[in-house]
Amino acid sequence: MNFYKPSQIQDKMVCTLCQHYCNIPLNKTGICGVNKNIGDKIECLVYGYPAVINIDPVEKKPLYHFLPNTKTLSIGTVGCNFKCSFCQNHGISQEQIINKDKYYSPEDIVRIALKNQCESISYTYNEPTIFYPYIKDIAILAKKNGLKNVFVSNGFESTEVINHMAGLIDAANIDLKSFDTSYYKKHLGGDLEKLKQNLKLFKKLGIWIEITTLVIPDLNDSNEELNKIASFISTQLSVTTPWHLSAFHPDYKMLDKERTSNESLQNAYNIGINAGLKYVYMGNARLQNNSKCPKCDKLFLQRITYKTTVDNRKYGIQCSNCDKKLDGVFKSARTMSVVNTFYSGSCDEIKKQFNHFDSILNNSDFKRDIPFIPKAIIAPHAGFIYSGFTANAVYSMLDEIKNKTILVIGPSHKHRFKNASVSMFEQYNTPCGSINIDTNYAKYIKDKFSFIDFIPAVHNEHSTETQSPFIKQKFPNSKIVEIVYGDISYEDLSLIINDIFDNSYDIFIVISTDLSHFYSKQEAKKLDNFCLKAIDKLDINIWNQGCEACGRIGVKALINSANKYNLNSKLIDYRTSSDITNDTKSVVGYASAIIG
Repeated sequence: MNFYKPSQIQDKMVCTLCQHYCNIPLNKTGICGVNKNIGDKIECLVYGYPAVINIDPVEKKPLYHFLPNTKTLSIGTVGCNFKCSFCQNHGISQEQIINKDKYYSPEDIVRIALKNQCESISYTYNEPTIFYPYIKDIAILAKKNGLKNVFVSNGFESTEVINHMAGLIDAANIDLKSFDTSYYKKHLGGDLEKLKQNLKLFKKLGIWIEITTLVIPDLNDSNEELNKIASFISTQLSVTTPWHLSAFHPDYKMLDKERTSNESLQNAYNIGINAGLKYVYMGNARLQNNSKCPKCDKLFLQRITYKTTVDNRKYGIQCSNCDKKLDGVFKSARTMSVVNTFYSGSCDEIKKQFNHFDSILNNSDFKRDIPFIPKAIIAPHAGFIYSGFTANAVYSMLDEIKNKTILVIGPSHKHRFKNASVSMFEQYNTPCGSINIDTNYAKYIKDKFSFIDFIPAVHNEHSTETQSPFIKQKFPNSKIVEIVYGDISYEDLSLIINDIFDNSYDIFIVISTDLSHFYSKQEAKKLDNFCLKAIDKLDINIWNQGCEACGRIGVKALINSANKYNLNSKLIDYRTSSDITNDTKSVVGYASAIIG
């Protein structure tokens, strides 16, 4: 789609990117300074030349109800279609000299976002509307790669651009800088009525919007004006549209005013609440910002500026108290159930623990060479202090494995049910960030195998959850699929593994199990020896001679498939809880192995 058209005036062309609809003479640019009439078209001069690229928390945009606690890749160029005297990004927005030292293709931008585990790309810092031709190409590619797109804008887009955004741009934070028509026109270079129409169009097209007002002393902080803004949001958009109140600080040409006080922000906050708005925030003043369920008033998210300090969402999308679906764009999540018990809630602490395990291996005679290509592992699932070393030993051998999806299969400890359940949430939470769930593959196996269903409650399960920090560390760019099984035959479970091997899917398999439970160390080793021999020789008959394991169905399914496809096995580590506790009277056994 082209965002320009011939003008009725000779040698001029109309730029249709924003509401200015500039009639641009030949070889000249419009108000923004970066879209030029070159004769047969208008060329976006900043295409491929961002002035700024940063990785930000999405809360910094600010967006509080859009993929909270995730990273976004933020890009901006030079140029703007407004002339705000208080602009905090005037170094690029009011600049028209384009640095062309390095070209970033849309593919480059998406690659950077994926590499840095961003969930979205934000077009921000200056007015993104003026480089929409570049954004369009990035956004289309981002969508294909599972990324969402965010606009941070003054809201002065053309009708053509906003209509084109539908289905492509997922969220927008729009500045509503004032409710004074004259001020908008004379001091900002915009049109308040057109902005209001645009906000309604964003809402109509299903693009999630949040509103920001920079509260400037003696300029737009009167009760009358703030009441008008709050009333417009409440009655013309919705009471669930978040309103962000930002503190002004002296900048650019407006150096004569004082910084906005917290008292002024609090006054504006009270006005928003009294107008019926459910979500009002004081975002950049290092104040606590709470999101409460509009139905039952239960806290579901708490932040201090950009950092999320409390997250009480159920499955990532519901109020944990009344089950109301929350307002915003959230990913349904498989939340952590044994964090701070089986493993630390601190990512730094987990990494230190893994580094400690690696250091022990590196200073031993442990050999990482494997005579085959790994297709699956068996790993334990107790608390990291007990079984973490054994699990880390096998995960440390997978540095060359780059599979796009990791399938984790583990037994249910808390719920009795028939068959198996596959998680159909969108993401899997860990202390080191979320892992995207491969929903396409999850849906595929749910549809293909009659014994697979989705039972949300059974995914409150430690046998699979304890694998996720290792997966996040060892497979940072991979997706995850979780199967929790109850009363099921190993032959049925084996059909899923066979299907992977038959079709050469890019899927790596993790089978979760601990071995014998609460025998003396001597008796445990006797029983566990059946398990170790069975895994080593891939022999179910040996297993059946006396092996006890909570994840026996999963291990036997893998052994069954391994025999069908003539695979090999290598034991990696075995130990018991007594190695940590020194209690030899009641122990649990742990083992890890590689199959390929």
